[in-house]
Amino acid sequence: MWHRTCLTAAALVVALVRPGRAQPEDDAPPRGEISMQRRIAAVAAAIVPGFVAHGLGSYVVHERRTARRLLLASGAGVGAAAIGGLPVGISGGNPYASPGIPLLIAGGGTFLVTWFADIGVAAGLDREGRAIAAPPWSVELGTIWLHDAFRERALVHATGRIALGRIDLAAGTLVDAGGDARDGELGAGVRILGAPATGHAIADGSRVVVRSALRYHADDADMVTVVTGDLVVAGRLDLGRYDAMLAGSFAELSTGIGIERARYAGDHDTDSLLLGGFAWGVYLGDRGEVAAYYDHRRDSLAGGIAAWRAAGFVGSVGVYGDVLITPRWAVRGELEIGSSYVTTLALRYRGGS
Repeated sequence: MWHRTCLTAAALVVALVRPGRAQPEDDAPPRGEISMQRRIAAVAAAIVPGFVAHGLGSYVVHERRTARRLLLASGAGVGAAAIGGLPVGISGGNPYASPGIPLLIAGGGTFLVTWFADIGVAAGLDREGRAIAAPPWSVELGTIWLHDAFRERALVHATGRIALGRIDLAAGTLVDAGGDARDGELGAGVRILGAPATGHAIADGSRVVVRSALRYHADDADMVTVVTGDLVVAGRLDLGRYDAMLAGSFAELSTGIGIERARYAGDHDTDSLLLGGFAWGVYLGDRGEVAAYYDHRRDSLAGGIAAWRAAGFVGSVGVYGDVLITPRWAVRGELEIGSSYVTTLALRYRGGS
């Protein structure tokens, strides 16, 4: 059942993102400079009524083909979310209905991504942005500030990664400045599709990767130790492959499973994890990217949003920016919100060619 659901979600994504040439549209008026007043009206239309009927913002700025494609994709997303989510809701989150969750996340992600994309077109999205390939190797050092209802914590993290052909290896650690918590992670990934790790600007950032990770978390204050292993399939699509007016932006989708073993107060517990997420972002010329995302996992520092009756089911949301300040050095900032607020600021050295 699980693999059928994943295949269905993958088929939906492929159908929506199928590359094709964006041809000029016959019924569109000649495109000239869009006035500021029309831009403002288009953004307003995309945000408010456009949340229901995606593509209104694009239509106001005379991009009718783009408007139709966004409406079509959002409709498919709603259908996929309904197919995957109705059994979960009707059953009250019964574990037997959980294989529909990846389809729910994929459909909900498609719906929100097309809404964000319409706002971007209405606002005059910079279509000249290009992706930056990962470098052959890199090291990163940063600080994390954790705020929740019980404590404030400052943490230091260090990570390193290296690409060996299609294989990507990574290791990282996270330490509480007060010595009360420690985290470690080992990861490996395989690039199925996409550009190799050259560190250069590339014409298309689309990719598909399979990642596995082993994580360790120890918290002395909470008297808990958690070991987690997971396997995730993640993809990124440059949206210019779907429509030329969306060039310079991208969408991401991931799904996976994990196993978690926790030891606390002399007892232990083993549980399974259903992972997934989606994101929409834009390239900053050829200097980096910014994105907004949703992460369904709730065993991270941020935890899950306390969403009334859906508390314990909903994951976290966040925004991040990753910007090159020189060809070798990059700065990453991130804010993630769940049951806690997690703020990250890191400096990364990009090695290799």
